Amino acid sequence: MGASTIRIRWCDKYCWTVFASWLWLVNTAIVLFRKDIKSNFIPAMWIETSVARALHIIGFANAISMVLADNISVNVQGGDNVVSKNSHTDFFLLKGQSKNAQGEILLRDSAVEKKATQTNKLMRQGNTNKVLKRGNKNNRQGNTKKRGHAQKAKASKKQPPNVQPGTSSAAARSSCFSVDTYDSIDDDIAMIKNNIGSDRERSHFLGGIVRMAAHDFMDFDRNDRSNPMGPDGCYDQNHPSNDGLQTVWCNDCSLTKLHRDKYSHISRADFWIAAANAVIRQTSIGNSLDLKATFMWGREDSAVCRGSGLRLPQSSGCDEVEDVFLERMGLTWEDAVALLGAHTLGRGDRRFSGHEGAWSSSDKEAQVFDKKYYEALFTETWRPRNMGGDTQDWTTGNGDKRMMLNTDMCLVFDIEEYVERNIPCCTKTNSHHSNGQNECVDWEAASRRCPMYASLDRRRDATDAVRKMLGGSIMSKNNAPFYIAFGRAWRKATTLGQNNLSPLNKICEDV
Repeated sequence: MGASTIRIRWCDKYCWTVFASWLWLVNTAIVLFRKDIKSNFIPAMWIETSVARALHIIGFANAISMVLADNISVNVQGGDNVVSKNSHTDFFLLKGQSKNAQGEILLRDSAVEKKATQTNKLMRQGNTNKVLKRGNKNNRQGNTKKRGHAQKAKASKKQPPNVQPGTSSAAARSSCFSVDTYDSIDDDIAMIKNNIGSDRERSHFLGGIVRMAAHDFMDFDRNDRSNPMGPDGCYDQNHPSNDGLQTVWCNDCSLTKLHRDKYSHISRADFWIAAANAVIRQTSIGNSLDLKATFMWGREDSAVCRGSGLRLPQSSGCDEVEDVFLERMGLTWEDAVALLGAHTLGRGDRRFSGHEGAWSSSDKEAQVFDKKYYEALFTETWRPRNMGGDTQDWTTGNGDKRMMLNTDMCLVFDIEEYVERNIPCCTKTNSHHSNGQNECVDWEAASRRCPMYASLDRRRDATDAVRKMLGGSIMSKNNAPFYIAFGRAWRKATTLGQNNLSPLNKICEDV
């Protein structure tokens, strides 16, 4: 006989008990028949006698069934499946067993080539994962209002976060941070950037640095006094919201090596923000957004930050923006809109997030830090993509190289109900290509225009902030309102929960 599955059925244990109960019923009928049927009652003595007799019969039958069960033998080819008895139960356990929710025991025969230790390990992991999933669900509900269902499912399968790369050789807190060191980091980021030949990879590198710094501070929760988190040089490497950052910060990544080899006296938290500042300056129009004057140092690193990924905004909609930026971080709608403008850098990659495309018109444009992110919300024809799927987002009618997330679209358009009910709509239903085709492409989306927020809607402040970032008009080249708002919001966000920060030193004597 080959590998097989053997089940101890309910009858194998209880058939004798059922049979005994049947005998008792027969006995009862006989006794009743033999009693004086003229009596209108059953004597109490007879009831006690019958019950006692039944208990004896049932107990005897159970004893027989247990003896028979004790002599059950499992004959499986291979001979290495040994039956053993658990002292806390009258079920018998075989290597490779699993237990279902009803308590039924399945005796599974492990194949000869599998080791018993491997099956035992799998059993332990299976039971542990159930507990972890329940814990993750409770934590998620406690820390957020709503979470994207796909992200929940994916996050629950992840393992606890690992120690951050580069932790062992780095200082937990910067010993000193001078103006020269800040400028040197800027130069080194430029050197790495210039050595990347592909526009796609270069935009990913630049956007990834800013994204990593932002994800480090976006887990701040002012309502959690015991563990507020915030900018601490740590992100949850195993949470799906951080997918892709492992290509920016890893043991062999150029940015990690730069920190380890040259700036190990600086905490990761300070280094990540300084590196992001360098990217923002270098990619802003005319290098005009220089954040050096407002940079503060002294953040202390954390080696692990379990649960931080659960605090990050998912791509489901504006409830996430409100929950993260307004309620937990304590920022304003204008601050949130300004920080989301950093999406103008980098791109989405389906290998990591499942979302494909750039927020800008091309990978080259995705290396420019300007207000075109806000312009695109109004000028492009946006339609939903992957409706009802795990990676639902928005793309333009011109193809799938452009992308917006629900969290982007909801700054201007009231799409929440449409997304939740899987009803497609389009932002510009009256736009057509030169060949006459509607730019919405999908006929159902073209029949329904995505509405903007009403004047009294609580999210109208977000739309007003977006319009402010346009610098007077969509066609304007005035980036000043965006840059001013971003600089103010960035300073707030990068100092959240910090009490001992200092401005840059003119010189560091001991470094």
